[in-house]
Amino acid sequence: MHILLINSNGIEDAAFGGAKGNRRIYELLKSQGEVDVLSIQKKSDIASLRSLLQGYFPPAGRGDLIQIGKMLTAKQYDLVFFDGSYFGKLMQYVRSRGVKTICFYNNCEYDYIEVRFGAGASLKKSIYKKTVAREERAAARSADVNVALNVRDGERIRELYGVPMPEILPLSLVDVYEHRVPQKGEKKCLLFGPLAQANEEAYGWFAENVSPYLHCCTKVAGKGFEVHQRDWSSDKVEVLGYVDDIAQLYADAACVAIPLLSGGGMKIKTAEALMFGKHIFGTDEAFVGYELEYEKVGGKCNTAQEFIEKINAFLEQDTGGFYAYSRQIYEEKYSQQAVEGILASITAKVL
Repeated sequence: MHILLINSNGIEDAAFGGAKGNRRIYELLKSQGEVDVLSIQKKSDIASLRSLLQGYFPPAGRGDLIQIGKMLTAKQYDLVFFDGSYFGKLMQYVRSRGVKTICFYNNCEYDYIEVRFGAGASLKKSIYKKTVAREERAAARSADVNVALNVRDGERIRELYGVPMPEILPLSLVDVYEHRVPQKGEKKCLLFGPLAQANEEAYGWFAENVSPYLHCCTKVAGKGFEVHQRDWSSDKVEVLGYVDDIAQLYADAACVAIPLLSGGGMKIKTAEALMFGKHIFGTDEAFVGYELEYEKVGGKCNTAQEFIEKINAFLEQDTGGFYAYSRQIYEEKYSQQAVEGILASITAKVL
């Protein structure tokens, strides 16, 4: 099978969630056939404005439609897989060329605008929300098959755009686990992820309301978080920026906290913590779409008091390090091998 994958993050830089998700889709599709990639990435603010004026959701534009046309002429593709639901006009064009399409929803993008821009009103937010609604509706109604990460997103897409319930392809990650010996020292609760509004909001809240009362140090790590080294650091909170050796970072953590207060889709940091065999303490949002025993993997916590009590009780057991149950859940449900068969059944419905 010849597949054209269209995404907006590329497949090389996997330092943050979006790129990790794009990489896993690319690897999954390679199990189905030969894959070419067209990555439509942001170029500049001026280019984004041009996209909006042309009626596209950034970073897509008229030039990308022309490029797709050239690729479809040069090669006979069996399937065009759109890794993102904001490519409505491009998907309509591909369908007009008689090529089968799959639209994959990393989030319900219409709702995710609230996470991306925050709860306040602004002209930019209003423009982006109207544009993504139009593009996502066009994508939903043009695709041969719509695919969501979880039931929550699938039901929302069906509600918004009047399409059948999308297929569900749960999140998975390429296995990069490496056994490492934990460094000696004070126990640490890890908050890990790149600087983005949802992470910044959650980690700042945790550092202020939870960290002072834990029987361990909180380590905040991720690309961009060095901006908070001065205002968050204390004898109870260590703030790092980009970390190159993720395997050692996880090995040194007694547990992982994912205190997300908002978001969409499924959280890559949850699957990553499972992959590295960690105990996880997270909010409802952190566990959306995951099928596991919450108290067995760590615990659900939606208030500061719940985080404090459950993490401290865990620390008193003097456990930590590698946890076999978390790793088992990853291997059985959220590894690439675990979801390859699901994707194969979805593509079979298209072709």
